[in-house]
Amino acid sequence: MTTRDHLIYHMQEQYSFERDYLSWLGEMEHGSADEQLRRLLHEERDGLRNEMETLDRGLSLLGARFRAERSPLVPGFKEATERFKHRLNPSPDHRDIEAALEVLRVSLMAVAEYQGDAELARAIGEQDVALLLEENLHRRTESLETLQAFIPQLINKVSKSEARRAA
Repeated sequence: MTTRDHLIYHMQEQYSFERDYLSWLGEMEHGSADEQLRRLLHEERDGLRNEMETLDRGLSLLGARFRAERSPLVPGFKEATERFKHRLNPSPDHRDIEAALEVLRVSLMAVAEYQGDAELARAIGEQDVALLLEENLHRRTESLETLQAFIPQLINKVSKSEARRAA
């Protein structure tokens, strides 16, 4: 195995994750009770499609292609969310909070992945691939900032609603 093979492997794994995650984001979007969250999830799906195209271009530059494999990570994330629903029987508002937190977790993971892969690409002289990975890193960082601003607003809205119902 070479370091180049290592980079290709990571990029293929990220592509697999994003492909599988895309359908789950769609489920979260359709199940959301909050209009603003639905819009944010829709934008996240659009961004994810762009990231997949960028990964595909990077793989092509490396003379590789996406390998049609399932991501082992998405089922784990989904299982954790299902466990939350099963154990706590959350309201639609709390399911929305959980969905937003899941997207935040995934975005944090993706930022780390893209940052590491861009460094790996740069270290082995694949500057064009590094630039593509940095495009995805930039998009993910912007998405992360949007989520970090949105989540407290959503939680405060739900908390205020709960306080009104309790009064």
